[in-house]
Amino acid sequence: MQPVDERFYEALVRTAGFALIATDPGGNVRFWNEQAARVLGGRSEQWPGAALVDLFPAESRSGFAEHLRRALERGEVGDLEFSMTGPDGQARTFAAVVSPVVGDDGRTMGAGVAMRDITQRKVLSRRVGKKRKLEALGGMANAVAHHFNNILAGMQTSIDAALRSDNPRLLRRTLELVAESIGRATRITNQLLSFAEARHGEGEWVDLNDAVGKFVERLRPQAAAAGVELDADLRPVTPRVFESHRLYPVLESLAQNALEAMRSGGRLTVRLSGQDEEAVIVIADTGCGISPEHFDRLFEPFFTTRGHLGGGTESNVGLGLAAVHGMVAEMGGRISVESQVGVGTTMEIRLPLAPPAEA
Repeated sequence: MQPVDERFYEALVRTAGFALIATDPGGNVRFWNEQAARVLGGRSEQWPGAALVDLFPAESRSGFAEHLRRALERGEVGDLEFSMTGPDGQARTFAAVVSPVVGDDGRTMGAGVAMRDITQRKVLSRRVGKKRKLEALGGMANAVAHHFNNILAGMQTSIDAALRSDNPRLLRRTLELVAESIGRATRITNQLLSFAEARHGEGEWVDLNDAVGKFVERLRPQAAAAGVELDADLRPVTPRVFESHRLYPVLESLAQNALEAMRSGGRLTVRLSGQDEEAVIVIADTGCGISPEHFDRLFEPFFTTRGHLGGGTESNVGLGLAAVHGMVAEMGGRISVESQVGVGTTMEIRLPLAPPAEA
């Protein structure tokens, strides 16, 4: 390999396809390349000595200033996105990475900023997201129509049989089946309303520590009846109240999923702890696990890995984890899933411990 002289590196930096800016230890510009000059609207020799943060839009300066400070004082690398008017006069979105420039002696000589226009990438991402939403909506509509068709077909069959008979027992049984089918249809309709309009009914405000404790105590006899060992590790967290009509259904739904995954017994673990101003609730089972091909659809409405829509024989279909995901989001939190077939599944919920106004 032939040695490369300094002119090669100089040309590489000067003509790079991304904007590159270098500062001194005080955050003042020492150099910027041709792409940076085009993006920021100047000449390459125009800005030496200027404060870096002054080159960017006012609404982005505080973010740049913080990242620059961390790079110069702590040697940290940070990244951020911001919008500004591009060379073509149109609003553009840029991604920037701010990193320290460290000499051979370990001292920070300044900071480097690398920027790239990601406007087109963001547009494509929005288009893909919209397409996925439409596909999910179509899948949900298909699942709802399929399930309602099953319900209506069952009702019609029962009624037709009853109309051809004078047997009082058959008539009574038919009414019972029709009432049950109407109840199933009503539950699905109510779930759709809850999912679309966040109507989860009236409830009271409950402290998270008390709520999780009561939930575990109610869960114990159910787990014992299913031959499942319940292991609870509840560590007190900063008191914070949540709406009971959101918190309890989330916990109960995840626990029910876990129990159904352990038909032959196993261990159900419920943990509560605090971490980084968040409450972490973990519900883990040693059940059958979730196949990797199902992960991308776990939070789709009416998707289930069991029941009629999952290829099974049970009638347990509904919004499932889609509703759980929505209620967790309404409480300001997030949910994540880890699973391995034959080993088990772990559901982790993170809820903010700061009051609602500060969260």
